[in-house]
Amino acid sequence: MPSPSLASLSDYIDQLLEAICVVDAHGHFLYLSSGCERIFGYKSTEMVGRPMIELVHPEDRERTLLAASEIMAGDQKIDFENRYIRKDGQIAYIQWSARWSEDQNVRVAVARDITKHKQLLEQLQHIAFYDPLTQLPNRALFDDRLQQSLARARREQGMLALCFVDLDKFKQVNDLYGHAAGDLYLQTVAERLLYSVRETDTVARLGGDEFVIVMDAVTDRSAVLSALQNLLTELQQPFLFEQHSLQLSASIGIALFPQHGQDHSSLLAAADRAMYKAKQAGGNQLCTATDLPHRVGKNYG
Repeated sequence: MPSPSLASLSDYIDQLLEAICVVDAHGHFLYLSSGCERIFGYKSTEMVGRPMIELVHPEDRERTLLAASEIMAGDQKIDFENRYIRKDGQIAYIQWSARWSEDQNVRVAVARDITKHKQLLEQLQHIAFYDPLTQLPNRALFDDRLQQSLARARREQGMLALCFVDLDKFKQVNDLYGHAAGDLYLQTVAERLLYSVRETDTVARLGGDEFVIVMDAVTDRSAVLSALQNLLTELQQPFLFEQHSLQLSASIGIALFPQHGQDHSSLLAAADRAMYKAKQAGGNQLCTATDLPHRVGKNYG
């Protein structure tokens, strides 16, 4: 039960959109304003006496307990964020301000539900970093992923492969069948690229009919060539557009770190030059930054 002093304030506190929570030294709820029901879905009577940590998202419990111990040691927390599991099973993103009351031996906190703000932020981040047509990472996210992969490869003295993929005769598909066919073409290619690589690899669309693949932590060149030859075979499978069977193919340039480039720009340029060699040789094939094209199947030019 709340103390008389807390109860006397409840009529005023319950009008707040934020929730007021009081937790004892053992981490159990002593008092909650009605705002808690709006945020967590539980009535205050369902929460009083329960350990606070039970409602915290499992992934956030360790750092939440650390923050609680720091508050009890006298460190006031402002704008601490974590996630809670609501009564309906949904995740609520909460922003806290909390301090320790030494005279009453309790932790007093104000909770604000920032779930909608977080969801909006995630939507904006997706718009900023993903291609809207294929849902692949865009140029900005690709640049970041490649920089991270290069840093990891340098640190671990490893190797990575950067593959530049340019579609053959994409303009003809657009001209003959319209942009709807072109869009389906790009979406189909994106799906096949993702299907043909590891989950740890990055597939991105740079724009138009240009894609790139960052193959992280590769062991040798032959493994890269084998995977990409399988990719070319997968890309050759036709797809249907309004009862038309359309043929796919691509020219792929490959550059390896550290052999063909030491940084983002030089590696991408090497892969781009190799891709153009493959395209000039007829398309539908691979070319490494230093080798002749490796032909696979029929040429489409």
